[in-house]
Amino acid sequence: MYVQYYRFCPVYPLTHFVFHKYQFNHGAETEVEVNFDDGGNCNVYASKDIPAGSPLRMSLGDPTNPSPLFATYGFLDESSPATFCKMMDKQDDMQALGYDFSNLLFYKDTGDISPEVYDVVLYSLLGNADPGLQQAFYQAVVSGDEATKNQYHQQYFQYTLDELKNHVNKTLRELESLNQKARSYDPRTHPRVPVILKHNDFVKETFLRVKANLDTMG
Repeated sequence: MYVQYYRFCPVYPLTHFVFHKYQFNHGAETEVEVNFDDGGNCNVYASKDIPAGSPLRMSLGDPTNPSPLFATYGFLDESSPATFCKMMDKQDDMQALGYDFSNLLFYKDTGDISPEVYDVVLYSLLGNADPGLQQAFYQAVVSGDEATKNQYHQQYFQYTLDELKNHVNKTLRELESLNQKARSYDPRTHPRVPVILKHNDFVKETFLRVKANLDTMG
């Protein structure tokens, strides 16, 4: 199946136009793909066989992390399996290891932590303690030397665990403060307050599951 629409909109962002004009909802599982040619034409393709009456969904961003979608489009994708771990202070360390926000995840249903989070936290800690050790750990990560990398993780696990606990507890406190502030606003003049609170609750519940797991580790 192939569908093509043509539209050039020089002022309004084209992704917004396609999303609203043709009612392609966002989904972790998608039925259509969208691209734009050099002439500004919007081409929409069906990526699979679609039964009559089924929804047409496109991806508006990383389905594993609802926060960027919320910030950009103003809705919460509750089907998202995870959220960014919120380590904004470690962006330089993340980039040094070749990771981005989509790698550093806390998982909603299980409270699991992606391995890249552990890598970034340990890389940061080693940099503060011993740049030589940090460089050796860096080489193990970027070369895919899992055995050496895991040796570092085992040796310094308690330090990584303490750092993660501190980060999770701090984030939970900040979320509570933000929620209290949001609840003080009048929804009639701040109509986004309900979805903001809903997003913060999604993050809070995820972090609480992560906290529960970390607390069992020591």
